[in-house]
Amino acid sequence: MATKSKNRYVYKLLFIICIYMFGIAMLSGFDIIKNKGFIQKDPYFKSHSFKGDLLEYFENVQILTTEIKEDLQKVEDKNDTSKINSYYDKVKAQVDSKQSLRYYIKNKNSGEIYTNIKNLNNVDDYINNNAMYVEKFPKVSDNMGELQSINNWFQRNNFEGSFIFIKTTEVYSQMQKNYIYYNSIRERVIKEVILGSISLVIAICLFVFLWLSLRNESNYVNIEGRYEKIPLDLRAFMFLICSFIMLIYLKNVSFFYKPIDIRQFIILTMVTIYCLYLMVNIHSAFRLLTHKEELSEQLGRSIAGQIILLTHEGFAVKVALLKEISLFVATALFGMFFILGIIGVVTNNKLALFFSFVYGVIYFMIVPLHTLKKVSALNKIIEGTDAIVSGDLDYVIEETGDSNFIKISQNINNMKESFKKSVESQIKSERFKTELITNVSHDLKTPLTSIINYVSLLKKDDISQEDRKKYIDVLEQKSQRLKVLIEDLFEASKVSSGAVELNIEKVDIASLLRQALGEFDNKITSSSLIFKTNIPVEEVHLNLDGKRTWRVFENLIGNALKYSQPNSRVYIDLIEQDEKVIITIKNMSSYEMNFDVSEIFERFKRGDKARSTEGSGLGLSIAKSIVELQGGKMRIDIDGDLFKVTVEFKK
Repeated sequence: MATKSKNRYVYKLLFIICIYMFGIAMLSGFDIIKNKGFIQKDPYFKSHSFKGDLLEYFENVQILTTEIKEDLQKVEDKNDTSKINSYYDKVKAQVDSKQSLRYYIKNKNSGEIYTNIKNLNNVDDYINNNAMYVEKFPKVSDNMGELQSINNWFQRNNFEGSFIFIKTTEVYSQMQKNYIYYNSIRERVIKEVILGSISLVIAICLFVFLWLSLRNESNYVNIEGRYEKIPLDLRAFMFLICSFIMLIYLKNVSFFYKPIDIRQFIILTMVTIYCLYLMVNIHSAFRLLTHKEELSEQLGRSIAGQIILLTHEGFAVKVALLKEISLFVATALFGMFFILGIIGVVTNNKLALFFSFVYGVIYFMIVPLHTLKKVSALNKIIEGTDAIVSGDLDYVIEETGDSNFIKISQNINNMKESFKKSVESQIKSERFKTELITNVSHDLKTPLTSIINYVSLLKKDDISQEDRKKYIDVLEQKSQRLKVLIEDLFEASKVSSGAVELNIEKVDIASLLRQALGEFDNKITSSSLIFKTNIPVEEVHLNLDGKRTWRVFENLIGNALKYSQPNSRVYIDLIEQDEKVIITIKNMSSYEMNFDVSEIFERFKRGDKARSTEGSGLGLSIAKSIVELQGGKMRIDIDGDLFKVTVEFKK
């Protein structure tokens, strides 16, 4: 008796070890799949990170080797030569900052050599002695991905050369850190391959041993028997949901890290429990597929089977009631599968989409909607009107039954939608009105408060002439600020109401945009932003009010300067099409844009919610009104931190 008890504990321990080994194998497998790109030798040199650094390095080398020389040959002015030399020094400093990279380029036509390798006698000897990795150009392949532009440049100029990643440098560079980091991940993944393989072999051996030893034990059968008391379709649904959740979890969880802590044990236990659940389901499915009679019995005891059975029983009234119950259950399941389908779309999970689609088809094939419509049409109309009267304006009366019921339902729904839109419009109008008053009060009160305070200080007798002059300067500044705010407010009111005269004439909008950029040249130069423009050289004529259109460009460029993320790029494009001209301005915002796009055109709406920057918050409202008064369109698109303004004018 004691021996049997002891054996039972041994089997339990072996079983726990078995499923934990499966858990480790599963975690290892998913992490290997996620990091399969690191298995190859020297993964850093195959990575996008290295190629991006190399491409950036090449662009600077390209400037040093050819472009600077060409620019120096073209210029005659000494000032221009000085600027080019200064630019050359900056580019050279950027090249030198990449401590881990060296370049060697030879012009095969002239024999001229460009390199940053000091005291070079033989490049092959240098590579053999110092290189950790070499990228030689040109290459025969025309499919080099990110490095294709480098290869094209070498081929076009009849150059040959190498970019060399050296073994050691005096300065420990970021690229070396990246190299070490990528190799550390590779070592970890290789260890995971070994660990996962060993764990899987141990798990399979233990599973086979336990299966052969315990297949006749009643306890195991009882566990699976209790599980199979759950309806078959509900079990299948639970399995799909659990598997999908576990798949998402395994894709995002981090398990292999140091130091080892309790969180790793919790993760492993969760995955192990799922492995046990998976094993039970696989065994149950295999057994049902090999025992057709039991499968048929469980299908009959499933929720769907019971609903189908009940719909064929009883009288007509009972049939209607049962169909309503069936509809409720089927609709609840449909909602769950619909959510699963949405998750499948978001995560691009084809399996989830497949099951959602299959259930949707079954739902619409089985549910007797035509009968339920006739039975419940009048009740739905009464319930709908009661809900609408009680204030639930989101309630939609289902348009079912005969044509009269459908017509009544349509009329009530249309009346309700019209009333709902009216209420929403009024609420939105009141909200914007409240915001307008609040913002106007804040923006006018700030300079006005400063003026009052400094006037009080000027009234004091014990202030010095120097302080008095400072106070007067501040008063002048705040007065001008207040004047600008009031003028902008009047301008916004006039433009939005259409009470403004436009001087329409033929203007060159490309030249107008360049002039607007020229006005901001000093600010652009002093800022950390890089402006990338694409404006046609030839004239682009439109019938516009040049002065007011210039005001639009001034506001949009000013906003880009004011609200762009430091050290980012601002893209300005002017595109001429057959029937219209499109101007786009794109920048990365320095503020979180967690507001509705339509609200940014409201008066006194600011991208800076703290209202700490200069500006009235009226610029975009005025600009939009000016564009629309001239028959154009202006819209804003926001994608994360990307802020894009598009202005269209018809020819």
